[in-house]
Amino acid sequence: MRRYFLLTLCLCLSLFVFAQDEDYSDEYYDQDYSEDEYIDEASTISEDLVRKSEFAIPSAPAFSLLGATPELVSRAGSVQDFKVDWRIKNYNLAPDLALEAQPFWVLYYDRKGLDEYRKATPFMKTLSTLSVSFGTAKNDGVNHFAYALKMSLFRQKDPLSDPALLREMADELAQQQGPLKEYIKDLKAQMDTVSSREERMIIREEIFDTRGEIAALQREQKAELIQVQANYMAENWNSSGLDIAFGKVYTYANEFDTLNVQNAGYAMWLNGSLKAGHRGLVGGIVRLKKVGVNQDFMTGVSYRFGGARFSFYGEMVYESLRNFSDSGFSDEELFAAKYSRDLDNGWFMFNEPIESISRITMSYGGDFRLSNGILLNFALRTKLDERIKFKSLIPVANVTCLMR
Repeated sequence: MRRYFLLTLCLCLSLFVFAQDEDYSDEYYDQDYSEDEYIDEASTISEDLVRKSEFAIPSAPAFSLLGATPELVSRAGSVQDFKVDWRIKNYNLAPDLALEAQPFWVLYYDRKGLDEYRKATPFMKTLSTLSVSFGTAKNDGVNHFAYALKMSLFRQKDPLSDPALLREMADELAQQQGPLKEYIKDLKAQMDTVSSREERMIIREEIFDTRGEIAALQREQKAELIQVQANYMAENWNSSGLDIAFGKVYTYANEFDTLNVQNAGYAMWLNGSLKAGHRGLVGGIVRLKKVGVNQDFMTGVSYRFGGARFSFYGEMVYESLRNFSDSGFSDEELFAAKYSRDLDNGWFMFNEPIESISRITMSYGGDFRLSNGILLNFALRTKLDERIKFKSLIPVANVTCLMR
């Protein structure tokens, strides 16, 4: 009886060891990676990097509308993040402030990850670029408040879903992980040819160690992917794009019992950028602005030279201002008595009886990325009258921060 008991116990132990052997081997047998799986892995590891791959950090449209930005020819581009702009005045951060956000991006894609965004239709990707911005500025002695809507109609490159960027990152992973995975494949082939349990255990341990090397390699590969991202940014920083925007401006006074808000006017504009070689970018803008009975048509061009981290630009803007009132001055302008030239952005009624006037503004400046999310933008504006006579020289500087 005791003999049968021992035989039964040995049989159970054998079955248990066999079962454990099968489970153990299944745990270590890796499937071969296909190209798509490398792309998926690259997407997972590099999502944070891809999110920080903005080619540009454009100024908030509300600030552009108020004329509180260094450049008048706005650079096309969108940023899928909350953003704040400050104007620098008298070497300090002025209370002039603008906030910008993308509501559709936040609601539909921000928390779901980039895979959901990459599966979206072209229409939804375009809609996700819709931004809403609000800004205040004290220009020419008068308090201003503005809001604006902007959408990117065309983007030559979209780093959030660009297959070229993902494929390059996947190639980087495959180049480093590929030999190790091939080695695991060879070990698995050896496993099928050996019968000795000791040899099988040695091979399993080798597979285990190799998989550990792959796991360690993945942690080190982020530095390699950062370099891939940097190369991608350097190659595509000046990609072409086209934006459309609309906004309204109000003036207000902080009186004792009321803000005393007055409607100043509205504007709509198109601004675009065209890639010009490896280091250049040509920009353009067309804007129509209405201020009460006054109309301001503006068009301008710019040329930007540099790279992903810093660039310098020059621009020329022509404005044709027309007055359709009889006297040249409108009673709707409540704060005309407080007018004192600062940025001279034109959100005021004419205070002299003229029918039309034209002027040219030439600006030259640059921008510098202090980090992935902070941009310093600066320029000198030179204003000329219709006789090409210099009227004023205005320095303007802003700091733009992404709320990461």
